[in-house]
Amino acid sequence: MSRRQFIGSAAAVGGAAATSSLWMPLVAQADANDPTHIPQTVVPGLPFHVVLPGTGEPSSITNFHGVVGVAAVGGQGTGTNTETGATERLLFDMDNRFVKGTYVGAGGQTYEATFAFV
Repeated sequence: MSRRQFIGSAAAVGGAAATSSLWMPLVAQADANDPTHIPQTVVPGLPFHVVLPGTGEPSSITNFHGVVGVAAVGGQGTGTNTETGATERLLFDMDNRFVKGTYVGAGGQTYEATFAFV
């Protein structure tokens, strides 16, 4: 993993951890038709069951059979302060995925669905 990938991953995980009080109640309300997550995480100990592209299961769903599309995009841009006109070079990284197929839900039944991960 490059330094750039690590910093981007750490920033995303840090932001999600900082806002966990907003979305954790939603995680606790899982239904029987909800997919079960893969056991791997970006960082051990955090509840984000997704791995970096090319390092494991790209769908993030256990018992999944279907199509997975992954786009890992990174680059540079220029940010401009609209008040002062000062510019700054900025880096960005994006991990965008979709999955379409069948999976076994938390209740044990098979479902067909399409999911997106941004």
